[in-house]
Amino acid sequence: MGIFAALRVALTALVVHKGRSVLTSLGIVIGTAAVIAMVSAAGGARAKLDERLDNVGKNLILVRAGARTQSGALADVKPITNEDATLLRKQLKPLVHGVAEVQATMRTAATRTRNCITMVVGTSPDMKQVRGWVVQSGRFLAAEDLKKQATVCVIGQTVREKIFPDTPDPVGQLVRIDHLQLRVIGVLTPKGRSPIGGDQDDQIFVPLNTLQRKLVGEENLTMILTSAEHMDQLDKTKEEITRVLREKRRVKAGQEDFDVSTVQEMAELAVIMTRTMQILIGVIASISLLVGGIGIMNIMLVSVTERTREIGIRMAIGATPADVLIQFLMEALMLSLAGGLLGVTLGIGSALSMAHFAGWPVHIDYSMVAMSFLISGGVGVFFGYYPAYKASRLDPIEALRYE
Repeated sequence: MGIFAALRVALTALVVHKGRSVLTSLGIVIGTAAVIAMVSAAGGARAKLDERLDNVGKNLILVRAGARTQSGALADVKPITNEDATLLRKQLKPLVHGVAEVQATMRTAATRTRNCITMVVGTSPDMKQVRGWVVQSGRFLAAEDLKKQATVCVIGQTVREKIFPDTPDPVGQLVRIDHLQLRVIGVLTPKGRSPIGGDQDDQIFVPLNTLQRKLVGEENLTMILTSAEHMDQLDKTKEEITRVLREKRRVKAGQEDFDVSTVQEMAELAVIMTRTMQILIGVIASISLLVGGIGIMNIMLVSVTERTREIGIRMAIGATPADVLIQFLMEALMLSLAGGLLGVTLGIGSALSMAHFAGWPVHIDYSMVAMSFLISGGVGVFFGYYPAYKASRLDPIEALRYE
């Protein structure tokens, strides 16, 4: 029997039992679809994470008060001060873009007609290059603003939309925060959300000493931000910051009362979580494929039993054991490939749907699609071989007598 004749006979046999064929290949469908959908979802999520990290700054280093415990909480909190930032600015100058002090507080910003609760951030001019902010109109904070403790501010796009919805360029307008009246000197271009979901544009930047002395009455910093000149210097810069602060605070290694971390470390944690999820999905998909393969073997064994007399007739008119083997192997292969094709279609459709609703880029790994399809075919051949071999070894005389 030729290969095409075997395919035609196998297809005819599967069409006769359509419902059984569909149910048999369901495990293959689920396993293949799960692999493609979840690998695509993980790729899209990672692309979105990379996009947000670019907005935040992959070279960004954060210095915060308190030692980081094994559980991730902060302990032994000793405030970060302006002096710490001044020392880092002086000693790290060749390694970093700048050093920006950050003291943040949630306050209500109001105009004559509008108000909103937003993050008010006291900082220095270095914030612009450290975070890569781009000014859309006006200017950013300057050293002169800090010297004069100027009552000026720079606002993000979200704040502009909330309190100046009808004013595309509110430079020169007044904003009141508590009792303090500030003049808008700049509007920033939008950055979007951070990797943890916070709106980076929902902020108002004011001179650090203006915030400390005219608004909150406290000089302890929330954190210090800096960014390495080059990605390959990130670890070296982090180590140097740790060394400088250890010497200033007179603490030994392992006893730090401060925490130095990088945005890159947060990204690596997210990548580890994504890989763990992919492995978990791979295990689940493998189980689905195994169940699907066992289902194919079971149905093919039933089919051999049901068609024993037919096998005897074929052998009586000249079919060889090899012809019978190929015929039943083709049926198992077509069952698994049909399931694989349906699984691929379902998986790609699910990936596109998830990308649409989650708002991340579509990322379909076509090498994984091809591999999943080939694996589904391999499952059919592996689990279909024994029933096909059993059919090919039937005695023609006994098969003809079978009722």
